[in-house]
Amino acid sequence: MSNYFSYFPKTQHDLTNVGQKVQLTNIMRRFKVRSSVKDNLNVYYSYDIQAGDRPDTIANKYYGSSAYAWLVLHYNDIVDPVFEWPLFGRDFEDYLKGKYGSIQTAQSTVHEYRKIVAEQQTLYDGTILPERYLVIDATAYASTSPTARRTIYKYDWEEEQNEKRRKIKLLDKKYLPQIRDEVEDILRNGL
Repeated sequence: MSNYFSYFPKTQHDLTNVGQKVQLTNIMRRFKVRSSVKDNLNVYYSYDIQAGDRPDTIANKYYGSSAYAWLVLHYNDIVDPVFEWPLFGRDFEDYLKGKYGSIQTAQSTVHEYRKIVAEQQTLYDGTILPERYLVIDATAYASTSPTARRTIYKYDWEEEQNEKRRKIKLLDKKYLPQIRDEVEDILRNGL
């Protein structure tokens, strides 16, 4: 599937409304990997995106071809690789400056207040259970014990969201021929 869009159906459209039709690729055709497959631990590997990684470089490293960048994105429900891909270093800082005006503003503007229900735990086998919390208002926050509450600033929240974007799933390459054939069939012929 070296040319992803070549499998989409073609359609005729009069772009200028003068009766002169042009053949266009119908990019509105969609497909979805069933969540029962996507969430099956035997079907994917977890991957933490590193600085410098892009969908095409990950596809090349794992699948042997950058042409499978679409699979890296689609399997992780990434529609916009510019804003749904993690940022690192200067890019992250520039994003925050553009959104909040400055790093200092992001670090001093409250995003939300949290009441900690359960602290993060590490089990005997190394499994990490994440912190559990409730988002509360300022009044509830003020009446919550200081050891059971946390103020989350815009910077912290953006950092949390960015960190979540680092963790992706890569479909096991043994399923690559099967998914490629199924996607080609869906894009060419519909359901």
